[in-house]
Amino acid sequence: MLRINLWWQTALLTIVLAGGITTAAAQDLPPCFDREHFRDPPWIDGTRYCLEHIITDPAGEELAFTALAAAPDGTLYAARPLAGEVYAITDTDQDGLPDSALVVADELTLPNGLDYHENALYIAGGPHLYRLSADGTVETLVDDLPVGSSGWAGSVIVGPDDRLYVSIGTGCDDCAPAQAEQGAILSFALDGTDQALVATGLRQGGDMAFLQGELWVTDSSPMSSPQPDELNRVRWGDDFGWPSCDSEAASATGTTCPDSLPPALTFPAGSTPLGMTAYTSETLPRLTDTLLVTLNGSRHTPQIEGYALAVIHIDETGSPLSSEILIPVETPTRDKGGYSVAEMNFRGSGFWPQRPLDVAVSPEGWLYLSITGGQILAVRPA
Repeated sequence: MLRINLWWQTALLTIVLAGGITTAAAQDLPPCFDREHFRDPPWIDGTRYCLEHIITDPAGEELAFTALAAAPDGTLYAARPLAGEVYAITDTDQDGLPDSALVVADELTLPNGLDYHENALYIAGGPHLYRLSADGTVETLVDDLPVGSSGWAGSVIVGPDDRLYVSIGTGCDDCAPAQAEQGAILSFALDGTDQALVATGLRQGGDMAFLQGELWVTDSSPMSSPQPDELNRVRWGDDFGWPSCDSEAASATGTTCPDSLPPALTFPAGSTPLGMTAYTSETLPRLTDTLLVTLNGSRHTPQIEGYALAVIHIDETGSPLSSEILIPVETPTRDKGGYSVAEMNFRGSGFWPQRPLDVAVSPEGWLYLSITGGQILAVRPA
């Protein structure tokens, strides 16, 4: 069992006891353009949303803040995987946005997934599942996740059944998983016992979200592959076909893959869907009951794909509709219909060359967005 020192424990308890400060301060905010931390670019629909800068810590380099999780008391938690740390970010100046980051857990292995549930923060890191309790204790629940040679776990989420769900990648581009539990989603009781295999056939299962009782997971194809990236709806026992029955292999062999499931939705190859959350608040009504997905972007293709925050609406049958880009918003010009997302990024009006990493929802229904370079942004109503 790992423990953080007494000073950190005391600070964390102070954060918990001060719950509600962010929500209270958020009730009476000046217009977006009058806010000190107004951000433009990346461009956003300013008639509906305000984009603000929360915090920058360039000392942490590209992955200073990756996975995010918001607690009901307004505290924003952020992972710094390469340093093995988790931060709690709180609103110390009472302007409605968290601004001060404090290390609340360290000496972790590649913390790369966060979820807050009933006064505890669950952390997926390397082969471990950790639980940070309200008293500052970090307990190792699982120490043998089958992460393989990559060393990285995917993400963790607590389901409506009060079980933990963890995504595990394969760690390679075209190999068969060394274990059935790789390229898969596992489930555990909240104390880390009762491991169960939920779904298989994912190459690089990313973030997960529950929406309307359904579990969703992102999946990325090899970075140099023409295959599209995926959003998958998950049910117990599902097989999504990787690697023997992915779309490229099926096309080459002429097989129909009757025993594996197609994706519920695809993204252009190289989009790299990474972070995801369900938005159920009424604060941003156009986003209610949608999935929000960060598209981390292409690395090995000449095209600029991804580098965006996408919103996915779900129809009355529970099926996803086509993804719509929320940031950067496409804008019209006088001589043509508008710039594409790739053009927006190339022209400096998008995220590029930074990459969006994760997205979380605050108690009052605002969005928090982590991007490379140690930055966290917020989206609130305009």
